[in-house]
Amino acid sequence: MATETCSLLSVGQSEYGAAPSMISALEAVDPVTLTWHNISIQARKSGKRILENVSGIAKPGQLLALMGASGAGKTTLLNMLLSRNLKGLDTNGSVKVNGHESFQLGRRITAISGYAQQDELFVGTLTVKEYLDIQAKLRVNGDADKRRRRVANVMSQLGLYKCQNTRIGAIGGQKGISGGEMRRLTFACELLSNPSVLFCDEPTTGLDSFMAESVVQVLSTLAKSGRTVICTIHQPSSQLYLMFDRVMFMAGGKTAFLGSPKDAIQFFEDAGFTCPRNFNPADLIIHTLAVMPNEEDKCRQRIEVICTKFQNSSYGRTLKIGVEKTDEGQRPSERRKTGILTQIGALLQRSAIDTWRNPSLTRAKVIQKSIMGLFVGLLYLQSPLTSIGISNLNGALFYLVCELTYSTIFGILNFLPTDFPLVSREYHDGLYSVFSYYVARCLSYLPLFTADGLIMLLVSYWLVGFSNSLVQVLFACLIAFLIEQSSSACGIMISCISPSLPIAMSTAGPLLTLLSLTGGLYANVGALPSFISWIQYLSWFRYGFEAFAINQWSSVNEPNSTIWTEAKRDSVLSQLSFHADMFYPDLVIMSAFILVFYSIGYLGLAYRVSKAR
Repeated sequence: MATETCSLLSVGQSEYGAAPSMISALEAVDPVTLTWHNISIQARKSGKRILENVSGIAKPGQLLALMGASGAGKTTLLNMLLSRNLKGLDTNGSVKVNGHESFQLGRRITAISGYAQQDELFVGTLTVKEYLDIQAKLRVNGDADKRRRRVANVMSQLGLYKCQNTRIGAIGGQKGISGGEMRRLTFACELLSNPSVLFCDEPTTGLDSFMAESVVQVLSTLAKSGRTVICTIHQPSSQLYLMFDRVMFMAGGKTAFLGSPKDAIQFFEDAGFTCPRNFNPADLIIHTLAVMPNEEDKCRQRIEVICTKFQNSSYGRTLKIGVEKTDEGQRPSERRKTGILTQIGALLQRSAIDTWRNPSLTRAKVIQKSIMGLFVGLLYLQSPLTSIGISNLNGALFYLVCELTYSTIFGILNFLPTDFPLVSREYHDGLYSVFSYYVARCLSYLPLFTADGLIMLLVSYWLVGFSNSLVQVLFACLIAFLIEQSSSACGIMISCISPSLPIAMSTAGPLLTLLSLTGGLYANVGALPSFISWIQYLSWFRYGFEAFAINQWSSVNEPNSTIWTEAKRDSVLSQLSFHADMFYPDLVIMSAFILVFYSIGYLGLAYRVSKAR
């Protein structure tokens, strides 16, 4: 942390001390006055009242802090203003933007605001500048020069130049930038959108006193640039407390005070709770408004008295007038999303960098497939064209189908669980569509889950002694590609429609068992009972194995040279209940599987993300 302190000081006082120079660097925004009137929120199942008739106002140029003891309702109020995380809650009351109530409808508030959440979610393998460059592509409409200027601007404003080439890192993983730098990076991402309103959830949590003061100074300066800044804060120091323009104290889901920090001290003194000399006023007020164990009734009575006194005081009357008589003003301009191709390109770039700097999966799959290809090649080494040899060659083909499937599906089931919190947040921040993320992420898997299968196939191909005319080798590569992509698409589908990774894993196992048993090797597909034979038509094992077999037995050449006729081909295929004229239909059906699986996966992802707001 000492290194970071020096870094902040070296940036210059203009960034954390003298606000004017920073304000001049910030782009102009449409002023926004946010008002909320008689907000009441109740848990649908338990009936518990979380907020009760809460009113307030936040004006441009002001930094408003929501304070209160745990359970006071400050986070719920912030969620109400953002129209987020309200699942299972019944809400009443109105929220207006510049006097327009209709503006506060979910994604519309997102289009004019930024939300710096308490939990930082980043792609830890990227450097600070790389991450901001990609965020700029998602947040800033305009040419590359405009995005570069915006990135340079926010890095300068928030003192991120010194760590711009440092990887972000992750908690419990790769070491990267410090906690304070991560918090400022969160603000930097939001500032790229140049929002009129900035919401912050516990921005100082986990920071030492110096970094906490630096963060609040940044927020104060952002407010003075004409933005409306609202944050929840937990027990700030006395120095931080006086840095806020306005404070709103909440207790028991009600408004206990809203005004300037000094007025709050005076109000509570008038109410009989005088702040002793050299005592943190925020601590005193929060303690006064807390519900203590074993003293619940006494504390609730005290809170009721304080809230009633506030409503009847000059502060309460001023608030009521301000909320009710806010005239309708100009509707703030909404941020437009960047184009779909730009979104896909930026997300694909992010995924590619992450994959390149996380080579463990790539290395493991290449080594695994090389070893398995060598194993298959040695196990079925130069199988002769005897009845046993033909059976062995068919076994080798089916093993390739299984290996292309199992390792791919289980390697890709983690497609969504690791990404979902970040995707959900960025989607509801209005950065990109679910379609753009889905296409980019699927494309990012394509090279790895193509190359590894081809490596295994080509390592084993000549060792086993498969028919190796150029056309047959190329068709074998195409079949392997379709099998692996069918598996990849199925894995992504299961990952997207399953509520958790354990459920996805437990679903995939039995499903693959059924599909492999009806794939054509373990049981002749022509002899399956009618009540179970229909499963084979849903199995790419069956279509992939049939295509491999047709390709192999359509023509046999060196090193297994012999007279090979169509009758001999049909005889071998008929033992498996396969037909030579099904080669191209098999390829088409596997291609259709890929499209269907990807489509179902997309619908599942879109549904889950939409419900996660």
